[in-house]
Amino acid sequence: MSTETSVTARTSAPLHVSAAATWRTGLVAAGIAGLANLVVLAVAGALGADLLVRQTPDAAATEVTFGMVAVMSVAPIVLATVVLLVLRRWGARAWRALAAVGLALGLLTVPMPFTVDATTGTQVALATMHVVAGVVWFVLVRRAASDATR
Repeated sequence: MSTETSVTARTSAPLHVSAAATWRTGLVAAGIAGLANLVVLAVAGALGADLLVRQTPDAAATEVTFGMVAVMSVAPIVLATVVLLVLRRWGARAWRALAAVGLALGLLTVPMPFTVDATTGTQVALATMHVVAGVVWFVLVRRAASDATR
């Protein structure tokens, strides 16, 4: 019975992670996701995807650029890191929950690239980027939560 109590207390106790370490976790996740998504973009272009997106078939095409991918990969993770800072006081469970939310968002937004007018290669590349960002966030935040409870 005492083992259950200590495990419960440990998972609900505040994380012993500094704000700097929290930022480091988030910024590393943002950097890895951004770089990985830039690799996805480069590979898609090398494989022949035109990387052009139109909101409607009649709209002007917008090229998916390295800058766009970098910003759209990094910005959401940096914003999530701010939430991670707040959640430190609720413990590792809250961090694990936020990790799962990030993964869920990455996976649930996979259909979005298929709602615009683009070639299949471009759509698949953009959908892959959603998965990459979600998985990177999930893995790094879960790992940080586990490390903090040891």
